[in-house]
Amino acid sequence: MLRLENISKSFDGNEILKNINLEFERGKTTVIIGPSGSGKSTLLRMIDLLEIPDVGVIAIDGHQLTFPEKLSFEHMRTHRQFFSMVFQQFNLFPHKTVLENVIEGPIIVKKQEKKQATKEAEQLLKQVGLKEKIAAYPKELSGGQMQRVAIARALAMKPAYILYDEPTSALDPELAQEVLNVIQQLAKEGKSQVIVTHNMSFAKKVADQIIFIEAGRVFYKGDTENFFKSEDERIQKFVSQLD
Repeated sequence: MLRLENISKSFDGNEILKNINLEFERGKTTVIIGPSGSGKSTLLRMIDLLEIPDVGVIAIDGHQLTFPEKLSFEHMRTHRQFFSMVFQQFNLFPHKTVLENVIEGPIIVKKQEKKQATKEAEQLLKQVGLKEKIAAYPKELSGGQMQRVAIARALAMKPAYILYDEPTSALDPELAQEVLNVIQQLAKEGKSQVIVTHNMSFAKKVADQIIFIEAGRVFYKGDTENFFKSEDERIQKFVSQLD
């Protein structure tokens, strides 16, 4: 279980997140939605400590960080081993092949033997439909293919949770669907996923839990079906604008 307690964050005196309290179950997919500037991506980035909370607690599987506190390298490393992040812009190494991109983390960070890392990477690339691209370089791939490599790279680290920050926002609809299909399959397999997205139809299909952030606060957290059937005027307005 991943738990956030009383998390707040400000930038230049502007409070971006205000007293956030959330739980993310293992084996479930949570989708974070909300208007632009509401704090969705900041919230996601704080889970992995890419942004540091001003105050609050982040706890996962008996490991707890309380803020404000000065984090040591060891604290950061221990916490981040639970997560892998998939970004909007793929962030692949352009000078490395698809296979080399996927095995880099397991070999360097987890000290895995190259032979075993390669075997697992080949299986993951097959899982995301890219086994035939194993020797290709990022420049030879479409945007959708690059994002699927990024997902395989995230899976290779065997995280407790995969975090996605608008994973399809840089893609046209057809290429985006390739990526969404992979994420949806991972959800069916019981992977723990937290996804920031504006794609309401995708959220409706994939999410076990919806979190709706409005002006830095949690406006709704709960069951997906109840969210989309909600009679709340603000929720109805938000959903209708994005359909």
